[in-house]
Amino acid sequence: MHFKLVTPERVLFEEEIIQATLPTENGEVTILDHHIPIVSNLKAGVAELTRKDGSIEDVALSGGFVQVGEGGRITVLADTAERGEELDMNVIEEAKLKAEKLMSEQASDNEEAFAHAAAMLERELARYKAANKYRQRKGIRT
Repeated sequence: MHFKLVTPERVLFEEEIIQATLPTENGEVTILDHHIPIVSNLKAGVAELTRKDGSIEDVALSGGFVQVGEGGRITVLADTAERGEELDMNVIEEAKLKAEKLMSEQASDNEEAFAHAAAMLERELARYKAANKYRQRKGIRT
């Protein structure tokens, strides 16, 4: 299957794969060869992409859309996406704490600000999961 992951800044990943597991709004979806065509919203989470050689690429997504077309073409348009190897755990921890603080400060004052802080936290949790998966697969200890 041909998989292409695009953000507003770059084409992050484009190659042939055998499996993609993606975080959709309706739950995780695993796409294999001969999958039915679909279009779905993505939520913040980790995309797990299995290459033909069996290696796995973990990518943190903050949302977007996926389209599975005829002939096994998968296109992901992501708001943001980062490979597990690109992520720094210290930066993620700082951003996570900042988002949690914003959420607690905005808990009852401003619904829009609270929703924004919650989305920030969800994105940081996805980044954290992708970084952890990458580190586990590579045997990297913290």
